[in-house]
Amino acid sequence: MIKQLRSWWKDTEISNLIGRKKVDFSIFRDGTHIPVEFHPDFLEANQGQQPNLGEGIKVKLFYEDRDYEATLFKIDQASASREALQLRYNGNQTLKELLIEVFKHSYSYIMQERTNQLADDAKRPQVVVPEDQAEYIDFFATGVPFEYRLEFITYQPKPNVWWVNQGTTIQAEKEAGILWAPLLNTQGRKLYHWETMKEVKQGDIILHYSNKAIRYVSQVTDAAVEAPKPGSMANTGWQEEGSLVRTNYVELIPFIALQQFNQQIMQLNITQGPLHTGGGVNQGYLFRFSRQGLQVLQSLTTEVNWPNFTILEQDEVASSMESLREVIPILPPSDSSITAFLHQIQSHIRRQGFFFPEHLIENFYLSLKAKPFVILAGISGTGKTRLVKLFAEALGATRDNEQYTLIPVRPDWSDPADLLGYKDLSGRFQPGPMTKVFVEARQPENRHKPYFICLDEMNLARVEHYFSDLLSVLETQEWRDSEIQTQELISRALLGTPEDREIYGGLGIPENVFLIGTVNMDETTHPFSKKVLDRASTLEFNYINLQQYPQGAEQDAGDPADLNELNHLFLRSDYLQLVDAYDTHQELVVRTTERLVQINTLLEDIHAHVGFRVRDAVCFYMIYNERYGLMVEEEAFDWQLLQKILPRIQGSHSSVRRVLLNLMKVAIGSSAGITVNVRELMDDDASPLYLRWAAGQNPPGVKHPQSARKLAYMLRRLEEDGFTSYWLS
Repeated sequence: MIKQLRSWWKDTEISNLIGRKKVDFSIFRDGTHIPVEFHPDFLEANQGQQPNLGEGIKVKLFYEDRDYEATLFKIDQASASREALQLRYNGNQTLKELLIEVFKHSYSYIMQERTNQLADDAKRPQVVVPEDQAEYIDFFATGVPFEYRLEFITYQPKPNVWWVNQGTTIQAEKEAGILWAPLLNTQGRKLYHWETMKEVKQGDIILHYSNKAIRYVSQVTDAAVEAPKPGSMANTGWQEEGSLVRTNYVELIPFIALQQFNQQIMQLNITQGPLHTGGGVNQGYLFRFSRQGLQVLQSLTTEVNWPNFTILEQDEVASSMESLREVIPILPPSDSSITAFLHQIQSHIRRQGFFFPEHLIENFYLSLKAKPFVILAGISGTGKTRLVKLFAEALGATRDNEQYTLIPVRPDWSDPADLLGYKDLSGRFQPGPMTKVFVEARQPENRHKPYFICLDEMNLARVEHYFSDLLSVLETQEWRDSEIQTQELISRALLGTPEDREIYGGLGIPENVFLIGTVNMDETTHPFSKKVLDRASTLEFNYINLQQYPQGAEQDAGDPADLNELNHLFLRSDYLQLVDAYDTHQELVVRTTERLVQINTLLEDIHAHVGFRVRDAVCFYMIYNERYGLMVEEEAFDWQLLQKILPRIQGSHSSVRRVLLNLMKVAIGSSAGITVNVRELMDDDASPLYLRWAAGQNPPGVKHPQSARKLAYMLRRLEEDGFTSYWLS
């Protein structure tokens, strides 16, 4: 059995192995943190003995014919409400020197990367030694408590494998037998995917991706040197100075389409690799690949004429494939399974005696998937807060395990300190309720679990005031090592002690946390600005059927236990920018964008038109819906029109009336037999139009029925009250 968590690994078939630790910077500095999942292994090796909390026990580490002293500490991580083990040897200079000497490849790589980070502004992730260059320490039990035998696995140089994205320049680069990338962008900054050129060495293998397929493979003949931009690239906007690699291109016949291999390569979790978790290709130039990835690619494409220099040795092939079978990383559920999982969630909700309108659960899921911030709006008592709780419970997130947190918003909240925390008079940071959840969610043992935060009565205070920091940081999401990370939430000025910096330093919004706000719109609450609406999907709970009664258990289907196997990737976004999805869903993106362009033309009259942020969110929603087969395209767009466009409309001017009528015409379509003459209705009574939706009626054949019903209500409020808004109920 294989157990793996981040930099630790164990095969239970290896006798006396406590665990295998991947060499990282902490190994050369002071020791290593031991994940909770490996505490039982050390406890067994120590024959049931362990240090007392806050204390340490001396440890002997045996390597070859020498022993080295270290200390096993048990510390209290108050922020995570748990104890932690650390193996420290920061005072043992002899052991440190040994590790630097034995693992000189990792040490050199890490220190060079850290120097680069200090020397320039290249936005690079935390230094991680690539998997195909990684080195390891094996800890073995000796039969004596607190005495461990060490074995070292060191790097044996082999050609690295790289992936290069080439667009219009591929033919010019192929004919010249080169790769070329600028040193700096137009703002004078270094970019990670250009800096990788400096690591390419003679003999390395490069996969050349262009126009949705791998079309060439090449072997490097000369490592990178600084060179001016080739004449064949004179028409590009890049700067003149760059890095040039010489390589021999071989055409792959047939070429290898992305869809042939992306799902299998994603399972390898290649560090800083070319694919994001949505299965598309990351934007950039030169990315790391791996020898194992090359073997998987070749096993999937036996019909391709792979050249001899790409063929691995048989023992390496066997090792790669065995590793692929045994080490199962955390993966998202398959697209085809999503419908069944959502049906099980609905069954769980029905078993609790609650019912929601058709497709609301699917809509709620797609909205969270597109953006981890959703607003549930509507009249009091319609089940908004209950929906969040039941949805979370279905996925195993409860108050008891602290994966579901309800935060009642107070009317006197005026700044982010109420949610995030503050520095007290003693200089210690006092975390707010949301910060506590973030700290817990980012613990290594929790990173695959979904965490839900429900901000109840969210608009009792002004959201733009107390939620401003989170709204801003939410927009800094970016891919780092196949994870979504954000900028820091807690100002360093608030972290005045080493303990606070260790717990809260670098804390952003974890990718496994999902924010849901519930709102009522009445005289006690505040409206939302476009800044908030742009960053959230708004689901409305105003149309209620009181004649829904509890159903018997025989109505339920499916095995709810399956839901407990889901990880946070069930909900986490696969795309952050449109470029992440455009390569594989171009036609749907273009269709959706053309719809939004038409609607934007109407909204411009009242300065309510949308920008790229809303466009991307709507496109992501539509893509997920198509991938999972949840709704027909028109129905999915109806929900997006209702949730992302209509909340922006309010006012009393005649231009608002014109926009409502034009949108009504779009929403009704041409198959309902309803004529909307905007010019006539601008001056005439519009009640014959909007009263078609009175008393819960819904005319048949309407293209976007949800949006049409809401528009009819808004038009009626404008005509009868002289003012209208999406939020009036």
